[in-house]
Amino acid sequence: MNKLRHVLGISGGKDSAALAIYLNDKYPHIDFTYYYTDTGKELDETYQLLENIETYLGKKIQHLVAKEAKAASENPFDFFYKSFRGYLPSATARWCTNSMKLQPFEDFIGNEIPTMSYVGIRGDENRDGY
Repeated sequence: MNKLRHVLGISGGKDSAALAIYLNDKYPHIDFTYYYTDTGKELDETYQLLENIETYLGKKIQHLVAKEAKAASENPFDFFYKSFRGYLPSATARWCTNSMKLQPFEDFIGNEIPTMSYVGIRGDENRDGY
């Protein structure tokens, strides 16, 4: 049987960063794989935060990019913006979340190894699981 893989997505926000730091400090025996799904339109401060977290954790954060954008050698947001003919994502048409976040995550996880995913969510945020 394959061993369990532990993954934690870091968004660049304080909740996922705090969870990564907490789990790293509290459970050093668990080999976490950290990942970040890149839209290509993040603030410079977000990329700096990711570098700082990598330094603290002593481990690289894997940057996931949508395979279609990667194959086109294009910024993910720009690629999908063109693909959707200039239609911006909205609460009812969430192509951004599906194309640039969920699909790269699913490709990264695959079906080969049982995986436990950890998600940092604000205490006051009411959200169902994935």
